[in-house]
Amino acid sequence: MSSGHRSSGIERLDRDRGQGAIRIVVAPPPARRKKERAFSYLPWPVRLFVKLGLPLIVLLTVFVLPNYLDCRNRHDAGLFFHGMTVAACTRQTLYGQIGATQKRFEDIAHAVGVR
Repeated sequence: MSSGHRSSGIERLDRDRGQGAIRIVVAPPPARRKKERAFSYLPWPVRLFVKLGLPLIVLLTVFVLPNYLDCRNRHDAGLFFHGMTVAACTRQTLYGQIGATQKRFEDIAHAVGVR
């Protein structure tokens, strides 16, 4: 069909035969160039913020914000001890949440270890 070399496809062999035999040539696809990600075009401060700052904001939003809002509501309702601040209440409830989570993991580890 063509005189050039084809890497893959179907070619017809018209050499000494009048029938025109068919040859199927199979080759791996050509290597693709690695696509550049749009992330690599961002300036380094933006990339640093996306890698470090964004996860930190998500963690603060998930763990600290609910405790802060709870303490704020307690303060507004007058359920605080005298002299306790919203920041101290937030720290105390956050430490309590961390301690309760650690206790649950220890209980699970102990239950798995007994088996």
